[in-house]
Amino acid sequence: MKPQNQKVKGLNILIEEVSEITEYMKSKQKAFDKVSDYSREIIRLSAQAITNLHNSMADSAKERLREAEKLLTSQELNDKRFEYYALQAQQEFAEAYIFYNIKTSGKLPSRKSTMVSREAYLLGLMDCIGELKREILEELRNGNVEKAEFYFTTMRSIYDTTRPIRFAEAVLQGFRKKQDVARIQIENAGTEILSFKKSRK
Repeated sequence: MKPQNQKVKGLNILIEEVSEITEYMKSKQKAFDKVSDYSREIIRLSAQAITNLHNSMADSAKERLREAEKLLTSQELNDKRFEYYALQAQQEFAEAYIFYNIKTSGKLPSRKSTMVSREAYLLGLMDCIGELKREILEELRNGNVEKAEFYFTTMRSIYDTTRPIRFAEAVLQGFRKKQDVARIQIENAGTEILSFKKSRK
């Protein structure tokens, strides 16, 4: 027995709904692609700024940060629908910006000056500890123990200030792991400084 050709009620409405939803999703995809592009560029520029700072090229680092800042504050990147995907870019920028301020002025910048979210600022702080450890090793290679100790004190200050922070992973994703890594980096840096001092006696 052949099935009868029956007209599905509401099919025209369904076609219209699917068409409207498809157009909306196309617009959303386009916005997401822009966020992804901007995020990748901010991460790239922030990484370049950090490399420049390690190579004592502060002016070049400042220029990279300025370029990243323009993207960071753009309307496209701050689409509330994709806050999670922009977080990594903010985090990387915060790390580079904090490191830049420590390296060039010896000061820790406020969160507002970084223009990133609270979460990104904290995560950036933790990552900056690794950059400071690299600076310590470089200063020790150059025989500058005083500068190495300044960076070590800064590392400890960041860690000690943020150590009481304890939130669920869903609230502050990745922070606890970064705290553990930072603690180990500080311990290793302290050992390097002590070994250097002993070798100089």
